[in-house]
Amino acid sequence: MQKITTEVKIGIFVVVAVALLGYMTFKIGDFKFGREKGYVINGSFENVSGLYIKAPVKMAGVTVGAVETINLDDSKARVGMRIRPDVKIRKDSLVAIKSESLLGEKYVELIQGKEKELLKEGDTIYKSVSVADLDSLITQLYNIAEDVRSVSGFFRETFGSRDTKDTVKDIMKNLRDLTENLANLTERNSEAIDRIVMDLTELIGQIKGMTEENRAPLRNSLANLERISDELSAMTKENREPLRITMTNMQELSTELKDKAPQVMGKIDTIVGRIERGEGTVGKLMKEEGFYEKLDSTLAGINKYITAADRFRLNLGFRGEYLMDEDDTKGYFSLKMQPREDKYYLFEVIDDPRGRTKITDTEVTTTPDGSTIITHEVKTEDQLKLSALFAKKFGSVAFRGGLMEDTFGIGADYYIINEQLRASVDAWNFDGNAEATNPHMKFTANYTVFKTLFLNVGVDDFVNSKKSSSFAGAGLSFDDEDLKYLMTRLPISMP
Repeated sequence: MQKITTEVKIGIFVVVAVALLGYMTFKIGDFKFGREKGYVINGSFENVSGLYIKAPVKMAGVTVGAVETINLDDSKARVGMRIRPDVKIRKDSLVAIKSESLLGEKYVELIQGKEKELLKEGDTIYKSVSVADLDSLITQLYNIAEDVRSVSGFFRETFGSRDTKDTVKDIMKNLRDLTENLANLTERNSEAIDRIVMDLTELIGQIKGMTEENRAPLRNSLANLERISDELSAMTKENREPLRITMTNMQELSTELKDKAPQVMGKIDTIVGRIERGEGTVGKLMKEEGFYEKLDSTLAGINKYITAADRFRLNLGFRGEYLMDEDDTKGYFSLKMQPREDKYYLFEVIDDPRGRTKITDTEVTTTPDGSTIITHEVKTEDQLKLSALFAKKFGSVAFRGGLMEDTFGIGADYYIINEQLRASVDAWNFDGNAEATNPHMKFTANYTVFKTLFLNVGVDDFVNSKKSSSFAGAGLSFDDEDLKYLMTRLPISMP
């Protein structure tokens, strides 16, 4: 049977790779032949910052379509949305732009109306719901801080001066002296009050004599007074209980004021003294000069954390590289954490089909004269390897270093065409092994076809002729916003 040549293998691989690439392109890119199903409606928005083509359109949390176009209509944004044919939208519905999470991507939310009339192809929803974004929240927080600053400044200017403090102390002292004088005055003039009562008794006797002389006129006056008295008596009977409670409360209040006035004045003096010494919240506001700087520093720290969390990127990826000389596939799973544009951390798990090399020597006696033949059996085994690298970018060149496939290694990347094309060189395993005395070096050319799909080709271990192999592969790479949200919530400092 004729053996399949390497050229035939490469041809078969290219055909299969092109077919797989075409299928993944139309599957992942959501390409469809012919006219897409559903109907298109439009939404009018004041601002669509962060919204992109093919962003999901949801209703009650369920995806019912996707954004098809984003255009500028006069001074507003006009968003075209293709809706599934089985979903009906009422004419008085509302639209809003929302986020999956605090740091997630944007999507369009449809809020169903109540009218029976439905929207048709090309109709526009002009009613939109405004959603507060992160910038407006930070602005509101800054305004609140300014209000707190003005209030605390008012207290400091009002009570912070020495003259104001002395004035408050004088007022408290005068009130205390006034209550003491009133109590002493009542005790000292009890006899004078008795004399006033006696004089009133004599006055009543005189009034009685005058009454006898003016009996007839007074009778009429008394009749009138009696009628008024009856009316007052009736009113008193109707409001007897409320009047009794009021008089009791006034009596108790008077007693409490008399007994507790010295204590109240003492507490007021204590409070004023604490404020002067800078104790308590109000005292600290008036005494602590650096309070405003601390508040500004706190707000700056919050703004720095939000900015760092917003620029943090977390990328997941996996790829396969078919080793043509080995007739096997090498698999990679990667996690890339990028806190800044100019540096990132890369962690990879590699399934290497020739990860471990085992050499077995066998002695065989073949002739009567005792001659022996030593045979070498070389066997490679599949092995999982780990990589943990730190990378730093300088313009269009990035340098990497750290743990590379279980040994120390270094590498460099050169980015071309806005980072769509990348050429990489890696070197590791500088101690060599039984089958390769030179370091393991690898050259890779990587091309990004779509946002998440990329292809790569290259030569693996090209400085060791016995193990050198060309390869070709493909993979997926995408940003995970949900995992990014969990990572930014962990109690660690952002770079």
